[in-house]
Amino acid sequence: MLRELNELEFLSLAVGQPFNIAVMLKIKGSVEIKLFESTLIKLQKRHPLLNVRIISDENDRPWFTSEGVGTIPVTEIKRTDDSQSLHEFHRQLSTPFDFENEKLPLIRITVISSPEITEIIICALHTISDGFSLVYLFRDMIKYMVNPEEEIIPLDFPKKDVDLFTPKVRRMIPKTSFFAHTVYALLRIYNFLRYVFVGKGKPAEVNIKENDMEIYSCKLTKNQTAELLKRCKKEKVTVHSTISTAFSQEYPIIGSPVNIRERLNHHIGESFGFYSGLAVYKKKYRKTLSFWQNARRLQMKLTRSLLDRKLFFLQRLFSKTISLKFLRKIGTYYIEIVTKKQPFSIDNLGLLDELIQDIGLEKFPTIEIFYGGITSFLDTFIVLFYTLRNEMHFYFHYTKTKYSSEDIRLYAKTVMKRLVDAVEK
Repeated sequence: MLRELNELEFLSLAVGQPFNIAVMLKIKGSVEIKLFESTLIKLQKRHPLLNVRIISDENDRPWFTSEGVGTIPVTEIKRTDDSQSLHEFHRQLSTPFDFENEKLPLIRITVISSPEITEIIICALHTISDGFSLVYLFRDMIKYMVNPEEEIIPLDFPKKDVDLFTPKVRRMIPKTSFFAHTVYALLRIYNFLRYVFVGKGKPAEVNIKENDMEIYSCKLTKNQTAELLKRCKKEKVTVHSTISTAFSQEYPIIGSPVNIRERLNHHIGESFGFYSGLAVYKKKYRKTLSFWQNARRLQMKLTRSLLDRKLFFLQRLFSKTISLKFLRKIGTYYIEIVTKKQPFSIDNLGLLDELIQDIGLEKFPTIEIFYGGITSFLDTFIVLFYTLRNEMHFYFHYTKTKYSSEDIRLYAKTVMKRLVDAVEK
């Protein structure tokens, strides 16, 4: 493969390095490493972007190439205690990928093994992967491990001569860098007046420290999950809007990744890659209204944020006509201004049971824990949720620089109570 990065990938790469995405599986029992390594070779045949690295041309534009790229590296570590996996998970998120090594793909795997418990950490450069891609990869991994003779069907991906965007979206994207430079100038002026001149704090600083990232998890019981889903249906409010409403009292500005595979000009299907947009919705919670009235108001705002002109807003501002270096300058100004220096995201993977069904899970060691995260920057607070085995799981990914463990624990308890109370009222 040899192709230039598309606009989605380019924008992700511009965030800077490291900007990684990872999932961790904790399973009961052991995994045969040789079988695991042979499975990864099959996964590279099925998903082309598992075979690439990034190079730059004479104009400093980033390209994907598969030339010289080898197999996915696997590091095996002997398991010693329960805290080891989380430490390694955050170490992977905070470790940049080596673009100079021609043999290394943009994905790596760590296996923390023991006869009783095994943890598998899959870490990829965010530029080649979104959350759903890692779920699809995890599903294919189990499928090939359970059924080694399973036929490998390579999935398609956008070639260099295929426009990823529909004609409607393509018309929105600027053809020159003039607009981006204008936006940058305005952002700098706004930032100076609001955060420097009036003394309301320094401009945001990227914060990526291995020992600063932390995770707290909680879940609703099967009965609580079933009752919540039933009430959402009755109120005609989506689950995502309901969960967002539970957080909106403290975080009125919420960002959420959106799966845009069905909105592109090319059939992506379940290919591994970065096919994600960002919906940003702002709705202040009104205490004079009921929870479900607030949820309906938020859902209306969220629905508008899913229109093409909103969902592809960043592409409308910052196309590939500008350099990565310049785009990185804009990034922190833009994020802190849009989020009012309180970046918060809700990531929804939906019903994992449906995504990973019919893959032979009954023949695979019991999965005890599944969670994911991305490299933390600008002290972003991220909530990942999904439903698995009829239980709704929540993972709070945060930085200890900004939040204490006790604060997060109490906040999680508050949010869970709001959801349970909303069902009962």
